[in-house]
Amino acid sequence: MIWVSLGATSLSMLMLYQSLGQTDRLKLQGKLKPRVQHKENTKVTYKYRPLDALMEIPDFAALVWFAICAGESLENALRIAVSRASGFVSNEFGKVLQNVDLGALLQLELQNLAAESKSEQVRELGTKLAVALGNGTSLADLLEDFVQSTTAELRSALLDKAGKNETKMMIPLVFVILPITVMFSVYPSLSLIQKSFL
Repeated sequence: MIWVSLGATSLSMLMLYQSLGQTDRLKLQGKLKPRVQHKENTKVTYKYRPLDALMEIPDFAALVWFAICAGESLENALRIAVSRASGFVSNEFGKVLQNVDLGALLQLELQNLAAESKSEQVRELGTKLAVALGNGTSLADLLEDFVQSTTAELRSALLDKAGKNETKMMIPLVFVILPITVMFSVYPSLSLIQKSFL
């Protein structure tokens, strides 16, 4: 009877070991898949938030600028930036590249993006890239100026938000902490006065 129970437990341990090994192997295979294929399987929709889009656009434009300075064309630079970035801005330009893959012209898709996007900065970048493509002007200088201007705009927006947060932080200080402090400082003197009258 003891041998039967030992055999059953060893058999169950062996089956558990094999099942754990299979799950680890599946996890490893999932991690070893190419990044592009994994990204195509997981579709994420990003909501438009003005400050988030403003925080993403300088980094995205900098990625495009670096790729263009390295000698890539605008389309390849956009593909590199979209594959490396995530968020609302890369999602917008990803739609542009999907339409280009289906046969649309990149300049027309950038003009459509400039007309339809919710973000002011994405519209500005789309317009500048479309005009630069049409006129044949230097993309590197244009993107460098755009990165500097959006970084300055982001800095001022963050300073405005920090100022509003400071004002909000004053509310509990004035209405909660200050009255409690006054009460703690006044209470001993009031108790002494009350004892002196008694």
